[in-house]
Amino acid sequence: MAENPTPTPTDSQTEHVPSDDGQEAQVPTETPEAEGQDDGQELDADALRAELKTAREQAARYRVKARETAEALKAAKTPEEYQTVADRAAELETELQRERLARKYSLPDALAARISGADDDAREADAKALAELFRSHGGGVGRGGLDPSATPVSSDPGELAASIPRARR
Repeated sequence: MAENPTPTPTDSQTEHVPSDDGQEAQVPTETPEAEGQDDGQELDADALRAELKTAREQAARYRVKARETAEALKAAKTPEEYQTVADRAAELETELQRERLARKYSLPDALAARISGADDDAREADAKALAELFRSHGGGVGRGGLDPSATPVSSDPGELAASIPRARR
């Protein structure tokens, strides 16, 4: 069994195809015999032209997409502007996490700004410590009412009258 040699394109087997730069290029068309060997089907010239037209349309879509991408890259910000926006976004995320931690541990807004740390876990540990200090800092005076460390005042009217200093005239 001898293999069939692939025929070389002649003028009748080439197609003039316009290229991107406006020049016409000669593209060899495959014969039905060569195409038929690949997938078991014989394609005629009309089918090959339709396939070529589809390939050209697809290439045109890719060229348009490449052009749009190039324009988008031209409109892109400089690295410095990008870094400024990224830093601002990181700052806002940190501030948001501080607010959330302050609400979680019932800290006042003044203490929320004092929550610090390099990462999320460090900030949460700092918020826990601040909450513990804030709650333990009572100073002996409760929430309303009397100070339990003060000495009680007598309610006897005679003792109260005696405790009032009398001015001499």
